[in-house]
Amino acid sequence: MRTGRRMAMVGAMSALVWAGLGVGACGGEDGATSGGATPPDMEGVIYAGGANDEALYALLTATAKDDPAQKAAIDTPEEGATLPKDPAAAFSWHISGTGASLSPSLDPAGALREWLGVRAAHAHGTPVNGRGYLLVFSVPGNDKLLRVFTTELAYTPDANAWSKLASAVAPITLTITNAIFEDSRVAQGGGPFLGEGVTFSVGP
Repeated sequence: MRTGRRMAMVGAMSALVWAGLGVGACGGEDGATSGGATPPDMEGVIYAGGANDEALYALLTATAKDDPAQKAAIDTPEEGATLPKDPAAAFSWHISGTGASLSPSLDPAGALREWLGVRAAHAHGTPVNGRGYLLVFSVPGNDKLLRVFTTELAYTPDANAWSKLASAVAPITLTITNAIFEDSRVAQGGGPFLGEGVTFSVGP
């Protein structure tokens, strides 16, 4: 009887673990896409710093929040600035409020994995822990002119990326959405957080 009871408990715990792993693999804390949902558009995104596609998927499938204390405030360029075409401009930002030190916190499924010593497999390199930032450069008629996902607080386009921006015939709007990650998943209370946009032009 004791052996049977022990095996039943192990089976129940294993089911909980794999259910938790399934939740983590799908993305954000608010519930990621279900099996029949359309996957997010990740084509053409540039990865920088320690960012990876698993964390980006988690960010894009979570519900973004408007929290002034957690938003990314853009330092450069300034609103309305005209940037020279040469050299490529550097973009920088910071977390605006007192909540910038918010730390990741595991959800119940993550806590269960930790307790049992079970880790999810990460097929795409080192897991993302801490903040990640999705930069979206858009112009009228093209809301995905250039997208960059990075774990850093600055980004300088390479020649190909800068060419996309420099060739734009209309003012460009940059917005940054950020999230706090735990093993490439959006941590509990970790966003994603919407940021305000900045519009700039690239001059002749």
